[in-house]
Amino acid sequence: MAYSSKERVLAVLSGELPDRVPIFDCLLHDGVFEYFGFKEADIAAGDTGRYLAACSKCLDLCHPSGGRPYKPGETIHDDGSKTVVERWTTWNIPAPSQSLLSDYDENKIKANLMGQIEYLESLQGKAEYTRSSDIFQGDMIYITVAAELAIPYGNTETEILTYADFPELVAKKMFLQNNLILERFQATAYKEISPVAIIWNDLGYKNGLFFPPDVLERLYYPALSEVCALLHSRGIRVLYHNDGDISSILSPLIKCGIDGLNPIEISAGMNYAEIKREYGDKLAIVGGMDAVDILAFGSVDDVVRETKKLIDIAGKNGGLIAASSSGEIDMSMPTENVIAFYETVWKYGKY
Repeated sequence: MAYSSKERVLAVLSGELPDRVPIFDCLLHDGVFEYFGFKEADIAAGDTGRYLAACSKCLDLCHPSGGRPYKPGETIHDDGSKTVVERWTTWNIPAPSQSLLSDYDENKIKANLMGQIEYLESLQGKAEYTRSSDIFQGDMIYITVAAELAIPYGNTETEILTYADFPELVAKKMFLQNNLILERFQATAYKEISPVAIIWNDLGYKNGLFFPPDVLERLYYPALSEVCALLHSRGIRVLYHNDGDISSILSPLIKCGIDGLNPIEISAGMNYAEIKREYGDKLAIVGGMDAVDILAFGSVDDVVRETKKLIDIAGKNGGLIAASSSGEIDMSMPTENVIAFYETVWKYGKY
């Protein structure tokens, strides 16, 4: 029996066997779009409709970070930081002084933190949300329920020292931030529009975790558990995106309620064979296709071989949504490699 894309994805996330392995990604690749008949000029900046139409030619499930090609440019802010915009991505470059501990003023940091808490408290129960609309009418699922949960600190010296000096204030700020996410989901999350949600954070890097396990246990897992419980109560499945090596915390993440793990970053040491063996009955693998050595720098034959291996191991008896291990398909990957990946999934990934 042939499945629709929606049926195929939800079957995997429900522990059932679909007709074939589905495909998910954040697709940011003009060469792939052109292969399917959409030239670069056809997908103008901000043209979400055309973008999603192009994605639907090859994806069963589409990441919410796509859908908005940008107009390239660069903005230098008053504090010396910079925002750089390219067609498919944006990033911020902090001012040099923002990363220097010599600028750390404990009194100013505390005052700033208290001000943020006061502002977040003023929003509790008062923010207005508009229910998400079904902006894509085709067969592919376009995720519109998404959030980045608050974490104890980022990767700058100032953020780390702020947590060390004011852990309870940071915890209070995190609680208020995550409560606003819960409020937003209560108002906007409906399975008729987005039967799959995605939560993302970066808790790890190549060598392990950014945070001590006890900090995650106290501050992070409770929020993730609440979000997963709310989404499940709406009949929505939860993908969890996390770069880096987070293999040591898969068990607590599963206990929080996640249904699928993305992207299984191979270059950071994640191993989909081990995840399948240990957690295959509890967790769908959403990713696993080596983005660096294979998709970006391998040959077409390499891509076909590794795709078949991924399907044989991670997709055995179901439980796999094929996707790049970097969390996206981008212009660093030759068009012919990406197409070989998709076509192998379509032909070889049948059950």
